[in-house]
Amino acid sequence: MALVATFGPASAQLAILGTFISIVCGLFLSYLGQEDVREQRRAEVIQSLSVPLSLASDPELFEQYQNISAGLTALARRTDPILRRIALLKFSSVAEQIEGLAAGKIVFSLTEGWRTVYEELLRSPNVREYRSVAWVRSPEYWQDEPAQQSMRVNFESVQRGVLIERIVILRDELWPREQRLPAPAILPWIEGQHDHGVWISLVRESELSREPELLTDMGIYGDRAVGVQELDERCRTLRFTLNLDPNAMELADARWQQILLYAKSFPGLLDQSPPQR
Repeated sequence: MALVATFGPASAQLAILGTFISIVCGLFLSYLGQEDVREQRRAEVIQSLSVPLSLASDPELFEQYQNISAGLTALARRTDPILRRIALLKFSSVAEQIEGLAAGKIVFSLTEGWRTVYEELLRSPNVREYRSVAWVRSPEYWQDEPAQQSMRVNFESVQRGVLIERIVILRDELWPREQRLPAPAILPWIEGQHDHGVWISLVRESELSREPELLTDMGIYGDRAVGVQELDERCRTLRFTLNLDPNAMELADARWQQILLYAKSFPGLLDQSPPQR
């Protein structure tokens, strides 16, 4: 090729020059491609390091990060396939919970442990107003000891100056249409709250039948959070979801305002009742 390039005709020399330029360009482009790959890998490494670096200023979270990392590292040395399969299922569930926490959502399932958070929020000095909707489908609603304790925290909060408003949604058998006040099975529970300074409004469940999305059991803790409680027919907690997302707060406020349109003031109903003899 060197002889042709030196002594060959001009056309051959041009062909060789073109080939040489093509080879050089190809090598250069290949180098650029490899450089892009190397740069991408460097970026991935830096990104992977950014997680612990961002946690370094938060010792408590960083400690948990280290514990989880150590657990995963130790698990990677295990070879039992059954253990690995179970572990992956567990970690998948944990990862889902962490994602929820990062989004400001805490879910309690089949436990009354949520009441600790509920009571802590009510005692928080930043919560000066608490609005709740109680969907009462049974006289057993909030009658057990954990519920009674939570109710005492309500009353203590009122004494500290917290404004508590509660809309009680009642099934028709608990508030018959022909009666001005709810049935004796649930009336003392309502009166007890009224006597302790909780502002109570009532609405029949049937009056919300055309807007079933309003049938809910929820609490709005100032501008901090909204909690939604899901109960079974015996009023036992199935799930409690606490959400600190501003959008969830906005939706809860809109739902509250809609339910309030149907509600009647309990003090107003008392004023209309005939005097007791």
